[in-house]
Amino acid sequence: MKIFGFSIGDDRLPGELAGAGDAARDRGDWPDAARHYRAALSRDASRADIWVQMGHALKESGDLTAAAAAYESALLRDPDVADTHLQLGHLFKISGRRDAAATAYARAVGLDPTLRDAIEELRSLLRKGAKPDASVSAGLVESLRYTRRHRPAPSIAEPADDDRATAIFDVSDLLGYFHNARLPTGIQRVQIEVISALLREPPVEVQIAVCAFSIDRSDWVSLPADLFLDATRLALMEGGQRDPDWQALLKDIALTVDLSPALIFPQGAWLINLGTSWWLQNYFLKVREAQRHHGIHYLPFVHDMIPVMAPEHCTRPLTEDFISWVQGAFAHTRDFLTNSEASRRDLITVADRLGYGVSEDQVQIVRLDADFRRPGDTPPIAPAMDRYGLDAGNFVLMVSTIESRKNHLAAFRAWRDLISRHGAEAVPTLVCVGNRGWLNDGVFARLESDPTLQRQVRMLSGVSDSDLAGLYQAAAFSLYPSQYEGWGLPVTESLSYGKVVLASDSASLPEAGGDFAVYFRQGDQAGLLDALERLIFDLPYRQSLEARIAAGFSPRPWRALAMDILSRITTGQTPPAAPELAIPVATPGRYYPLHRSHSIAVGPGLVTGEIFRSGSGWAAPEDWGCWTRDGDGLIEARVATGASRPMRLFIGLRGETQRATPWRLEITGRQLARGSLGADEIQWVSRTISPEMIRDGILRLRLIGSDQASASSDTRLDRNSVGVIGFMVCDAADTETRSAFVEALAMDDLDALTVGEPTL
Repeated sequence: MKIFGFSIGDDRLPGELAGAGDAARDRGDWPDAARHYRAALSRDASRADIWVQMGHALKESGDLTAAAAAYESALLRDPDVADTHLQLGHLFKISGRRDAAATAYARAVGLDPTLRDAIEELRSLLRKGAKPDASVSAGLVESLRYTRRHRPAPSIAEPADDDRATAIFDVSDLLGYFHNARLPTGIQRVQIEVISALLREPPVEVQIAVCAFSIDRSDWVSLPADLFLDATRLALMEGGQRDPDWQALLKDIALTVDLSPALIFPQGAWLINLGTSWWLQNYFLKVREAQRHHGIHYLPFVHDMIPVMAPEHCTRPLTEDFISWVQGAFAHTRDFLTNSEASRRDLITVADRLGYGVSEDQVQIVRLDADFRRPGDTPPIAPAMDRYGLDAGNFVLMVSTIESRKNHLAAFRAWRDLISRHGAEAVPTLVCVGNRGWLNDGVFARLESDPTLQRQVRMLSGVSDSDLAGLYQAAAFSLYPSQYEGWGLPVTESLSYGKVVLASDSASLPEAGGDFAVYFRQGDQAGLLDALERLIFDLPYRQSLEARIAAGFSPRPWRALAMDILSRITTGQTPPAAPELAIPVATPGRYYPLHRSHSIAVGPGLVTGEIFRSGSGWAAPEDWGCWTRDGDGLIEARVATGASRPMRLFIGLRGETQRATPWRLEITGRQLARGSLGADEIQWVSRTISPEMIRDGILRLRLIGSDQASASSDTRLDRNSVGVIGFMVCDAADTETRSAFVEALAMDDLDALTVGEPTL
């Protein structure tokens, strides 16, 4: 008699047979290993550990179906072993069952949140569109919320479902920042303090929630309040980016964003973005969808217009992304928040350049005159002095990101002149605190070329909140020579600690410092040097300024700033009809590319094709154009002529990268064209559209690529399908425009046809 193909005549014990299987496994004889494991299980089928080894042997032997059954048998007997779920996930992955694999990995992480392999495999599959079992995902997210070491008490409750207004703060860029840096800079600080203040002391009249935009899923998810508070509290503590607690929390955040169900906005909710979302290429597509389906009101906080007003201080990719965001912001809201009169003027100026009318009453100023000190917390000065080797009162503090706009070079020139005039012993050390930004090569080159300056300048980064407080308290005064700001948080921060600040008079800085700061005219190097000499060597003068600060400067609690922001919601005014709900107009003869914006300047008629995309069937724009998702992309455009005459459509298509792709174009459910694209093949399709195909003057063009059933199957790991390069429509009888388009296409000069007036 044989059981599992093994003779009963063998009287060895299960452990001995398993040992023989292990020996066969170690020498790579997987069939013999499987034979011995079968024999062991014929004597004792309760041994989960042997079922696992049986699964390994069968998997390596190529019998994936039997291997899956063996792993599942192990889990029936011991369901709480994370590694078994991990192994089952590996098996499902190589079998092409991505959803099942993601479910198995999620179970493994739920049992052991430190299991790095399971976390990485799960995230990889989620980025490729895998959908684990919903109940398993929900359980994992809930378990992650309670496995962190540093949870606040009490826990913050989710907003109640009632008739109050709902303010949902989008912290996507803050979470993205945390994955590259820990200690916040200015904009991150505003988000942390404002949102934390509202979560810790929720207002009566508004429900508060937090969300994040998932790039991989192209959707928002709700972020638990306690997770946000954990992250923001840890971000301000001592410890580097590699701190185990910090890394564990970042993994919690990543999995929560990847696994949580898509956020369903309450009808009429306010989506408030206090950060910098311009790098999220599909952001406004989802804003449009939320506005159309849930009537949300998008409310951005515009901290500055530096990439437009002073692009020489920004990298080209940053300027391109920012300008793309600016176009989207003006097209999707009539309400704005900003931090100063200077920023409001710049915002209105940029709106005018783009052809959008924005009035002052549409832009609410929320002054960032906040108190940076922790209530009741007076950190000792000595630890910071010891840590950085400084003498209290014998240094000047400059807090700012190291980039060209912050004007470190002017400070260095002034320090070199001070040393030349007074000698190094008489000149205080210049302590520069801040992370590296962009366009800062000149700053470090200047230091490296001057040993004398090196001895008199200290560059510090990664300074904790407590150490920074100590530095402010111990400094003689602070310096902020920035060439352009939206507000200038270090100015307010210095005044909060009772320290005089010497700032340039550029942009918003006089608003930030008011009557309590000392100013020099921007670009006046001699004026800067004179002001520094007086503050350094005239102690009674400096003390009189400090006394004025102590007597008159009264920074606000962060919650007061937060309530200023919410006043835009609670004033009782009915928000105006949002322009984004209208279908944008496609001007005849104008070409609309769907690629990522490459503009580095704003002007009338600057509009991209991105705004014509509709629905969930789009990946993020890339440099060449935009892929459809799951083979179903919708373009909606109002035809300027009213569609009373036949129109001619030109549209550029791109095939998938690894296989031939069938496609078809439909207008209002009627087929317009069909064909097939080779891998990465580009085709330009031209068809005449009859007036009856354009209902109510709106062109609704649907591109269907591939076999949609195949695109959503469990074996498909890449959800991108046929791509769109761009499109143009014109009167079918306008042979001149049609010829111009064909000529521009042949000359690879379609940019010449992208100029026109935007109309919404």
